[in-house]
Amino acid sequence: MLAVDKTSESMTEKILLIEDDKSIAELIALNLRMEGYEVSLALNASDGFDKVYEENPDLILCDVMLPDIDGYELCRRIKSDERVRMIPVIFLTARKGLEDKIAAMNAGGDDFISKPFEFEELFARIEMNLLRSHRTHDVDNLTHLPGLLAFLDAVEERLEEQNPFALLFVALKGLRQYRLVYGDDNFERVLKLAGEIIREVIKKEGSKKDFASLVGIGKLAVVTVPERADIFAHSIMRLFDQSIKKYYSLSDLVRGSITTLTRRGAEQNIPIMTVHIGGCSNATRKINSRWEAIEIADEVLEYSMRFTSSSYFMDRRKQ
Repeated sequence: MLAVDKTSESMTEKILLIEDDKSIAELIALNLRMEGYEVSLALNASDGFDKVYEENPDLILCDVMLPDIDGYELCRRIKSDERVRMIPVIFLTARKGLEDKIAAMNAGGDDFISKPFEFEELFARIEMNLLRSHRTHDVDNLTHLPGLLAFLDAVEERLEEQNPFALLFVALKGLRQYRLVYGDDNFERVLKLAGEIIREVIKKEGSKKDFASLVGIGKLAVVTVPERADIFAHSIMRLFDQSIKKYYSLSDLVRGSITTLTRRGAEQNIPIMTVHIGGCSNATRKINSRWEAIEIADEVLEYSMRFTSSSYFMDRRKQ
């Protein structure tokens, strides 16, 4: 996963981190700065609330358990003020239950990540929420797909109409490392390819009611009817695996990998990029909210990402 590209100092996104454990806060801040973000720290809710107005951050990372007021109440105060309510808030907490995530959303939070977490996951959540903040319903110039808010509306509409639907999350594994080796221009060509493939699959095998969007850098979503989910997924994998080879040098294709560096400077071999798909459907189980649908599809996608070759899994559980 990638942090949003920063081509100049003036474009650096600023993150306000509100975390009462100083050692944890400093560790998170260090990794965010290494990723290219500007970071401001607050060790309690009161200080954090003041810094929202003083520093006007692009995104807020907020612990739920704070010493003065909890993160939920802090978020409610932020979201009740028109001047700052559009700043994305991501909750950080040791709580992992679905009810806790629903509580976070009810407080006005934009996302929720459970501790302990991998920094790659944190970076991905930050990317997704910055995209939501910047793009709203606009069409992405590279993929020609609508953004995250349009996707949320599409899922909500199907739930309200009580129509059977399937949600597929599509992710490109190895995209971040590819960008480091091949540069921004080729990175953008791959994102464009992914959008073209999904739009072509829907055009040939779907209908006008099927929906696709860009929900993060290297992560796309498809909303369709349950009976087309498998067809879409297998077509996307086939076309991507056929097409991605032209975006690599012959030497990398022969070797089957690219060589890049870890954050500690050690060499690592990253396989040729693959596509992974995880899905869910209300045809097999009851889904009560769009957040529940996202939670289930994300869980299945995470499992799919464990495989070395392109893979697809659909949630088949009854509950």
